[in-house]
Amino acid sequence: MTAAREIPSHVLERQREASDPTLSAWVSANAGSGKTYVLAQRVIRLLLAGTPPAKILCITFTKAAAANMATSVFDRLAQWTALADAELDAAIHAMTKAWPSPALRAAARRLFAQALETPGGLKVQTIHAFCTRLLQQFPFEANVPARFAVLDEAAQSQLIEALTLDVLLEAAADPAGALGRALAAVIASTSDQVFRDVLAEAIRKRADLLAWIDHSGGIEAAGRQLSFMLGIGPEETARSIDTKFFSEAFIPTSEWPAISTALARGSATDAEQSKRFARLVQASDDERLPIYLSVFCGNDGARRARVVTKAIRD
Repeated sequence: MTAAREIPSHVLERQREASDPTLSAWVSANAGSGKTYVLAQRVIRLLLAGTPPAKILCITFTKAAAANMATSVFDRLAQWTALADAELDAAIHAMTKAWPSPALRAAARRLFAQALETPGGLKVQTIHAFCTRLLQQFPFEANVPARFAVLDEAAQSQLIEALTLDVLLEAAADPAGALGRALAAVIASTSDQVFRDVLAEAIRKRADLLAWIDHSGGIEAAGRQLSFMLGIGPEETARSIDTKFFSEAFIPTSEWPAISTALARGSATDAEQSKRFARLVQASDDERLPIYLSVFCGNDGARRARVVTKAIRD
């Protein structure tokens, strides 16, 4: 069994200062250093001073932190209901450095019941829950639908999956339509997981995406603008760009067979390059670009130190 670590007196004094509800305090400390404990102490001292539980609001960033703080407050108040007078006096003195009067001691014993019976309970909630509640109380002022609901992550994922399936089925039912052509382009150019990742990112940034499309004057105009930004014409296709690339390549396609034969006579490194050029000769138009790039770059995309060995170059 590990003995409880005694908290230094100067730390206790700083905690008492930070939990004093008559002071405005900003506490910055490492995880596990007692920030939640100090905040819980501050809430209890507010209650001891006569503040109604309904007028206390504690804001956290996570649900776990909110639950932890609420548990800390209620556990302490519950303990006070069962302590002997001397023990309760000592607990209050340790918190406030003041000895309680009989009236304050009696009030301390009633705090647990008061906190439980307060309509809505002691308000310890996340910033998101607080803002949601505020918007629900003033929907017209905030320009949001009345009685709106906030989706959790699971519900949001299910809704997106259902909507995605509806759109894909609509696209598959009309291959010649805009959605059908878009689906065909996606299937030909990316994997299922990449498509899901890109779609999720587009949904996360839908406000920016829709604003850009609207500013451009529609989806077609946005496409032309994107083409200009990428340095390609809106009428160009992957096939036309591929054809242009190889028509202007440093090593003409007509020389690939001869280069493959020459490299085959060199070292093992040259033989590997020979195989790449041999594959280029046999590759289809859709396959040759990555093979051609592998002549000059490694698997990690970094440029090769040399394309051929010195013997071949000489």
